[in-house]
Amino acid sequence: MRLVPWDPDIQTVMTRIESLALDLQPNFQRGEVWPKSKKQRLIDSVLREWHVPPIHVIENPETRKQEVLDGQQRLVAIRDFVRGEFAVDGSTDPLDPKIQDLDGLKYRMLPDEVKRQFDQFTLRLYRIVDFKPSEPAELFYRLNQPSNLTGAEQRNAFYGPVRDQIRELVLSLEARGVGKEQFGFSNARMAYDDVICRVALTVKRGTIATKIIGNDLVELYRSEEPLGGHDRSCLASCLDLFVESCATVPKPKFNKATLYSWLVFVARGTLLGAFDSKHSKYIGQFLTYFHLLGVESSQREEGSEASSALALIPIYEDRATSRVADVSSILLRDFAIWYAFLEFSVASGYSSTALTDIKDRLKLISSSGVREPDALSRLIQNSGWGELK
Repeated sequence: MRLVPWDPDIQTVMTRIESLALDLQPNFQRGEVWPKSKKQRLIDSVLREWHVPPIHVIENPETRKQEVLDGQQRLVAIRDFVRGEFAVDGSTDPLDPKIQDLDGLKYRMLPDEVKRQFDQFTLRLYRIVDFKPSEPAELFYRLNQPSNLTGAEQRNAFYGPVRDQIRELVLSLEARGVGKEQFGFSNARMAYDDVICRVALTVKRGTIATKIIGNDLVELYRSEEPLGGHDRSCLASCLDLFVESCATVPKPKFNKATLYSWLVFVARGTLLGAFDSKHSKYIGQFLTYFHLLGVESSQREEGSEASSALALIPIYEDRATSRVADVSSILLRDFAIWYAFLEFSVASGYSSTALTDIKDRLKLISSSGVREPDALSRLIQNSGWGELK
């Protein structure tokens, strides 16, 4: 089997489609499944003269007719636009004034120079020739293996200042040998990038009481503005402090959700001026204290008396494995960490006027006696606990 590159323009491709020399729906292809919005994004890419992935066609050596092996949906989108079945969407991000001026226009309504540019846009096609009967199907299978990119891997395609800042922080961790031993999981599939960008957005917003969804992170990466100097400094400081603290043994086991919560805990303390580089050993001791609370909680008999912090550990652990991204779960984990820290600081003699307000709110919420998780979460949120400063 040989793959012969060919670079026809859209006008040439459309001529072959309309003359049936190029079959968009051979019997092995799925139906036309792209929604209009996805078709509009492809047309937007063509109008911006961006890259369109290559298309593979099987060529009959006798008739020279072609069947689309891979790229059917792209060609259908182009065909439908030229036929006038949908219009340009000028609101596609990132906004471009030239595309905005074309909003709502169908192909035949485009200005002549834009239509000419569109028609002359070249597509990379690979003509499959000299093949054995089984080879095109094998190539089709390999081309269509799902990649299932994680959110962090998808966001990494957004070249911009925020992506570079997050990458720099992650690379600094890797340079220090930080990995599964410290965080409990590796950076496979850019897991650290994902956690750190969530912490970055939380610090930028100044609250944990607002849900973070995938589009929020995409918009952060799309922004042409870098993280502010103060936010970037806080993020770097809390990472440095936490990594140093993680040298302690034993310590809690982290997953992405709990690592996020612990980094936010250190970031809040940093923002309030209660933690700095001198506190790594102290926070390390607190990590061990929290770990031992977990051990004690697992061994405690049901119905036996427990300190407030110990009573919160089952809630923390439950919300570390279920509903992990809900605001309620984030608030509960954060509250449990801080309440354990209050008990630890009293026992260890640590004192900081910067934490006076936090301690007062912890005591007020705890004095209510509420322990049912959802009710406690509402009480925590209503108290304004979610604000980092």
